[in-house]
Amino acid sequence: MRPPTRSLAGCVLLSGALGSIHAYSLFIESFESDLGVGRGEVGTPYSVALASLTVVVLVSHPLFRVVPGSLVALIASGGATIGLLLAASANSLTGVVLGYGVVFGAFNGLGYAFSLQRASESNQDRRGFALGLVTAAYALGGASTALVFDKHVAASGATSALRWLALAIAVTGIITSVLLANGGSPGRGSPARLSCANLRVLAPLWTAYLLAVLAGLMALGHAAAIVDDAGGPGGAAVVAAGLASASGGVWIALVADRTATDRLLRLLPLGSAAVLVVAAMASHGVVLVVAVSGIAFTYGALIAIYPLAVAQRFGQDGYPQAYGRVFTAWGTAGLIGPVGAGHLFEVTGSYRIPLFLAAAAAIGSTVVARQLSADKN
Repeated sequence: MRPPTRSLAGCVLLSGALGSIHAYSLFIESFESDLGVGRGEVGTPYSVALASLTVVVLVSHPLFRVVPGSLVALIASGGATIGLLLAASANSLTGVVLGYGVVFGAFNGLGYAFSLQRASESNQDRRGFALGLVTAAYALGGASTALVFDKHVAASGATSALRWLALAIAVTGIITSVLLANGGSPGRGSPARLSCANLRVLAPLWTAYLLAVLAGLMALGHAAAIVDDAGGPGGAAVVAAGLASASGGVWIALVADRTATDRLLRLLPLGSAAVLVVAAMASHGVVLVVAVSGIAFTYGALIAIYPLAVAQRFGQDGYPQAYGRVFTAWGTAGLIGPVGAGHLFEVTGSYRIPLFLAAAAAIGSTVVARQLSADKN
């Protein structure tokens, strides 16, 4: 296997294992019962995990230029394993926030940021394809986790499932490290500093990304609960949403290198908004499974196309620093979406209002992306 292929395979495998973070909604009802907390509070570990992930994506890129990829994979998977074990042994919400939110989230971000950067560097002639596969794997990890652990959580609770998940990530990290051992050296030297002109591009990119992914993070964080609330199969919703999100990433991998990126930035949020309105109006569980899957598909496509859009605007040298900054929008959306949706559910007794608000945000993303394209031209 050629070094670029080995590197891409390792990045996809590591990303897939860490994508299990998006199966968190499986644990919501178990944590509510075991810890004696409400729906709004139980979303806190997931939101903190997304925030921790975001901070690490922002600051970790210089590390990848001096530390061998095989060692980064071991550090990321090992730290994620420790975080899950801490969460599994916790007997309070604070303990879960520390283990799952802070530790697992941080090392998850380390592995995800590394996977994206190494995939991009190793496959510069097929950058859209490589980034699409890595983000698709991240989404597929959530679906696979839900498929494997849905019944296990129902029968044995979140604690047992978290321990098994920790073992799976540890084993995956070892395999990934072996794949990356001869997959090429990390880039050397310092990343290019962003010019003032480039910095002005970051603000609209950041805003458009925030508004675009808000719906997907909310839906993925509450997929099981949204469908359960309508009497539908919540576990199946998590699996379907994860598979749909992965499909969105694969679709981008296939079309991104020959499709106008700016057009996708404008049209994908519009599609998300339309499905969000359907979800807000629906009351049948099966319809909501389909709607949540549609939201997840556009989300999977969006998180795959934005790294490519950043790379196209800032170049390979400027990409790590620029994407780290743009990615903070994802973390901000992760804080607003899941926690906000949980609290609005407690106040209103349904997910209708959060879904309508997410639709409005998606439309706002299209407006900002349209202006971004106009400024580029």
